[in-house]
Amino acid sequence: MFLTPDDIGELILLVIGAVLAIQFAYGCTILLLERTMLDFYDLSIYRPATTVFQKIQNTFQKGLLGSGYYIYTKIGKYNWFVRKILFLLALLVQGILSIILYTFLSLIKELVV
Repeated sequence: MFLTPDDIGELILLVIGAVLAIQFAYGCTILLLERTMLDFYDLSIYRPATTVFQKIQNTFQKGLLGSGYYIYTKIGKYNWFVRKILFLLALLVQGILSIILYTFLSLIKELVV
């Protein structure tokens, strides 16, 4: 009926895992659909954010989808083929780091709870 400390730790770990997975999945869709996904991201961000709602929306979007967009815009100066290869390498590094981070946090949760 009530959440135990173990349940809360598991819930936090699942939320972090979901955010890492969404970041990676959005990066994969950017790799495949490129301009379409970048335009979608641009449409979902308010520039400049003036109200509290817009600032919350921007924080939510950048937290869930921001890494792929950020990396892709940084390598946007290269030609199409080099950009795809660099982004694929960045996605591989991001995926490996996400797995390592999730495993590390899972081990910490097991030690604490």
